[in-house]
Amino acid sequence: MLSRENSSPTILQHVEAALYVLNQLCIGFVTIWVSWTCLRTGLNGIRLHAWLTTFGFVFLMAEGMMCFYDNSFLTMRYSRKNKTAIHVILQIFGGGMGVAGCLIQLISDNWAISVTTHASLGFAAFILCLVSLLSGLASVLARAMSKMVTPLINKTVHVILSFATFVIAMLAQYYGYGQTGIFIGQGSDFVILIRVATLVAMVLTSIGAMKSLYQKFKSLLS
Repeated sequence: MLSRENSSPTILQHVEAALYVLNQLCIGFVTIWVSWTCLRTGLNGIRLHAWLTTFGFVFLMAEGMMCFYDNSFLTMRYSRKNKTAIHVILQIFGGGMGVAGCLIQLISDNWAISVTTHASLGFAAFILCLVSLLSGLASVLARAMSKMVTPLINKTVHVILSFATFVIAMLAQYYGYGQTGIFIGQGSDFVILIRVATLVAMVLTSIGAMKSLYQKFKSLLS
């Protein structure tokens, strides 16, 4: 984490800052490549599905998760209240685009889910995202609901659901490169590269969520 004090940053803080930059590069690479591939041939059918889910889950949802990072150069100067507002907006738009992308494909397939790993994970992410969005609303209204559920439990459940949604969506993205016909023409080496970038983005984005879960579980047990 980047220190806001005048003391020199530690080696760990430099490493975390470098990992943050690497993560942004991976997210940008995946988002730009998929967007270019889909937009240049027209947003219809499965290409619209691929663009919506990529832009929603890989870009907006990841950025929404990272806006609370102390080493986030984009939001580190904002107050906690402003970070929360940015997080809510990005998650709503990201989750909404991801859900819309899944719905478009489900309707196109007459609500039949294929037996591929990509389709199975994608459907799981679709369901979890819907539940996560509802839990996010409950988390925002945590104080008003404090008589029914304590805010800490409410927010912990939301972090777990959001984290699970993101990881499963990213894994669906990973398998989609090889199991979706629109990406075959890019070549096997490039598919490997984009898969690696997707996994790196998934792991690095998840660090903050895991730290948050660790702190919340410590608070619940204390």
